[in-house]
Amino acid sequence: MSPCPSVPTTSWALPASRSALDAFFRGFGFTSEADLSALAAWALDGHGGSQQAGVSLARARMEAWLSSVLGAEHTGPGLLARGRAAFVLCDGASRGAKLLTRTSVPEDFVRAVRMAVPVPAPAQLSSVMPEQRLSLWPFGDLLRRVWRGDSPGVSISR
Repeated sequence: MSPCPSVPTTSWALPASRSALDAFFRGFGFTSEADLSALAAWALDGHGGSQQAGVSLARARMEAWLSSVLGAEHTGPGLLARGRAAFVLCDGASRGAKLLTRTSVPEDFVRAVRMAVPVPAPAQLSSVMPEQRLSLWPFGDLLRRVWRGDSPGVSISR
């Protein structure tokens, strides 16, 4: 393994791991190199290894962070996707990597993220469409058109 120069020397990361971590955190809106380096060090937390292991650690750290911010009512399947959407909607990346790495999150941001969490859609269920009836009475339609045609300001098509 080779040390990644942007991550502190206490943690080792392969270049492929670092690029995968950068791609993961870019999905949350982080773009600056300083933020991406800090987040890679935060996610790896002294561990190194393969690309998959690094991203797994980052996912676990982000899920833990999101569950602590969003609370128990939003935990469950899809937490990372819904949390990422809320984080991006609130522009959390503009607050920098310190938002994720510090122990307490500002209360105004917590409220904003909780309000921005998308509501999960119900599962799609297949069902049978009820039969529709179409009744045509051509003679009655003709009478209606003729009758309304004599009235001023009334369209014949009604």
